[in-house]
Amino acid sequence: MKHKISLVFIALLAMVAIGAQPVAEKSVDSPLEVHFAVMAGPTGFSSVALNKNEGRVADDIQIAMQVFPSPNEVVARLANGELDFACLPSNLAANIYNKGVKIKLAAVIGNGMLSVVSSDGSVQGVGDLLGKTIHVPGAGSTPDQMAQLLLKEAGLAVGKDVVLDYSVASPAQLAQLTIAGKVSLAMLPQPFVSMILNGSKNATEVVDIQVLYEDLSGVANYPMSVMVVREQFAKNHPRALAQILKAYEDSVAWVNAEPQAAGEAIEEAGIMKAALATPSIPFCNLVFVPSQEAKEEVQAYYRFLHSFSPASIGGAVPADNFYL
Repeated sequence: MKHKISLVFIALLAMVAIGAQPVAEKSVDSPLEVHFAVMAGPTGFSSVALNKNEGRVADDIQIAMQVFPSPNEVVARLANGELDFACLPSNLAANIYNKGVKIKLAAVIGNGMLSVVSSDGSVQGVGDLLGKTIHVPGAGSTPDQMAQLLLKEAGLAVGKDVVLDYSVASPAQLAQLTIAGKVSLAMLPQPFVSMILNGSKNATEVVDIQVLYEDLSGVANYPMSVMVVREQFAKNHPRALAQILKAYEDSVAWVNAEPQAAGEAIEEAGIMKAALATPSIPFCNLVFVPSQEAKEEVQAYYRFLHSFSPASIGGAVPADNFYL
């Protein structure tokens, strides 16, 4: 009788032990499908190695990547839970967080890559901008925000000392007009800066915005693009989250080390033509900085934006729980 009771007791212990084991997130035969959104343009460059091996970043994790031409649809899909990860302009990430979308900032994936370019070399620096017109692609865009913010910090009044012209909204079109000499000054991101400098022997870089930002703010970098993760995904899949972040870090390293192959992958993904992407990759400041390590610089940038235009980040500097 005692022997039978002991066997029953051992069986019960075994069942409890089995029940106490963590449940696998997905089996290898049925991988966890992760919905990942990137933007067309440099914001999406560093993601392309995730597409290798048909998106299998691990035996049990499958990346389903989508490329979007503008952020509007990305924001809507994040808000309704259709996306797990997205690569976005950093100010937009703060904006949607402040509007109640349940996301966490996972990493900074791109630091500043803006420059003011002269079509004829007649302007040599910030001091020569007085009385000039600078073409900026789109009111409210990151180039516009940085142009207004830094001109203000430099003591120059927009509209009085320097005119910002928004008549050409397309960065590609603005770059072509600058190459043709039809636009004298333009503030643009990569890869369009490289496109202009490679396309015209007369064009020169007037201002490296990253250097000017450091001079005026005392902070070395401003985060131009970030990766965010849906809060529920981070909570439900901590192991997959860690593996995806590592895979993205490896992707950034590969893109920076292999610009030719990366350019081809960027074109294949529908992000940008390789002819534009490849020569600009070394100048795109593609990085991978986990959110807790990047927090100080991100917060400084948000405070800088908030002091100038609170609406640009949704009305408030994000709280600590914004960071993964």
